[in-house]
This record gives sequence, C-alpha cells and structure tokens, in this order.
Amino acid sequence: MKIKELGIDGKDVGNIEVSDNIFSLKPRKDIIKMVVDWQISRHSKKTGYTKTRGEVAGSRKKIGPQKGSGGARHGNITAPIFVGGGIAHGPKAKGKHRVKRLNKKVRKLGLKHALSSKVLDNKINILSDKDFKNFKTKDFSKFLSKINSKSALLIYDNENEVLLNNVKNIKNIKNIPEIGTNVYDILKYQNVLFTHSSIKKLQERLLK
Repeated sequence: MKIKELGIDGKDVGNIEVSDNIFSLKPRKDIIKMVVDWQISRHSKKTGYTKTRGEVAGSRKKIGPQKGSGGARHGNITAPIFVGGGIAHGPKAKGKHRVKRLNKKVRKLGLKHALSSKVLDNKINILSDKDFKNFKTKDFSKFLSKINSKSALLIYDNENEVLLNNVKNIKNIKNIPEIGTNVYDILKYQNVLFTHSSIKKLQERLLK
C-alpha cells in the first residue's frame, strides 16, 4: 500500500510504498491490549506490602487458657483478628511488576496491529525531510491545523536539532526516536507523524 508524503505546508509531495505486512493488517484488539497492559505494568510497580502474623512485632505467648473463660479460644496477639495483628492474604508486591514478561514476537505484532489501526482511521502521515532546514514552530502549528490534528506523535530517525527544538514548544506533541516506537503512544495521540527516513527504518526493523 501507499501513504502520502506531505510537505510542511500540508501539500502532497508524493507517495511512499509501505509494507502490507505492517500497515494493512486487520487490527486485533486482544493483541494490542496485551502489549499496552505490559507497557503500563513496566512503568507502574506494585508497592503494597503487608505483614503476616509471623512478621509483626508482639508476644507469641497464648493470651489465655484454651478453655474455661467462657469466650472464644485464642492464640497470641499477633493474630489477624486483633488490632495491631498481622494481615491475612494481604498484598506482597515488594516492587514486582504485574506483567513480568511478554514475548518479543508478540510485542512486535502488537506494534504492527496498532499501526494498521491508525492507517484504517487515516491518522498516519509522513512528513518530508526536505523542509527541516527552514523549519519553524508556527509552520508546524499550521501543518497540524491543516491535517485537523489536536495531538500528534512525531517519530524521527536522525536527531535534527531544528526540528526537535521547535516541536517541543507545541502542546500535545510528543517526539520519540524511531527505535522507541511503541503501542501505547501510538494509541494515545490522535495522529502519528513519521519522517521519510524513520518510516523506512521502522519497516526494516519490523520485517526482520
């Protein structure tokens, strides 16, 4: 399939042939969700931790006779039923992740399905590299208005200082290197903008 390449003025400058194995798949929500859950869990550690009756401080002596008191039978004061006692079946996280691992092939497949879903919504654009020499913030703001984008993810290959310095001043814009392309950010932002070189490099990496 082909995706239009746009200049900073929003006009078409040509088409780029892209792989159907990446951009023309039928999106599977289950795979996309699996990868998103994995990403979120890697950045949000579980921190809750409670002590059991064997870990809390307190006497281990039986608090009363087994029988004859007319009340219930009890062991020591560290039992969960007493104030200050241990917690039964509480969280034992110690900073562990909710999702420990996800197969690399699944992560790569999730990225392909996320990109395909954006293509179906016509929310992927390729920005021509030729205009970066005279690139200005107001030019990029006008470009976003022309493609009706309220938020965008810019994926670049080479670190062009002119491009990155001007983009960072615009709200709801995030720029990441091609190697950092991920499912969560692709879904979070309304439009995904590739530079000419970054989309070529991404395809090479995903088709290996």
